[in-house]
Amino acid sequence: MISYLFTLLVHVFAAMFWVGGIIFYVLVIISVIRDPDLKNVKLKLLEKTALQFRKVSYVIFLMLTISGTFLLYTKGFLHLTHNIHESIFSIPPVFLLKILLFLVLLFSSLYHDFFSGPATFTYAESDPIQFEKFRKRSALFGRVNLLLSVTIAILGVLGSRGVMSFPVTF
Repeated sequence: MISYLFTLLVHVFAAMFWVGGIIFYVLVIISVIRDPDLKNVKLKLLEKTALQFRKVSYVIFLMLTISGTFLLYTKGFLHLTHNIHESIFSIPPVFLLKILLFLVLLFSSLYHDFFSGPATFTYAESDPIQFEKFRKRSALFGRVNLLLSVTIAILGVLGSRGVMSFPVTF
């Protein structure tokens, strides 16, 4: 029981740090760098904070993956069998959707952090057209990642409160 509670706390705090970090980045960092007084250091500040948050992000993703797997297993939703079909479909739909969205978030973050984001900074001085293209793409992926993260957190709350599936009405 203590290992379950500890793991649950790790999972919740990691999720809080991730979602809170993205919201902080959008509401504080992006707002601050728009200050005209910071025009000369704007891109460098954005790049440095992005690189630091990226380091922390993948540690958080690993923590969420390990703790989430352990939580599913201890709640009896994940069975260690050789039949993958049986294992996957023993997981309630709310958690399956959460896992699917987490995988989408992970791949979206990898694209944002290792392709579009770095390309934005690469083209900042050399090619204004490419810079603007990648800046807009990075901003879009950042917004998508925020939306995915909040949705995943909501699904976690719903699952923890006993909502295991979604009513389907047509």
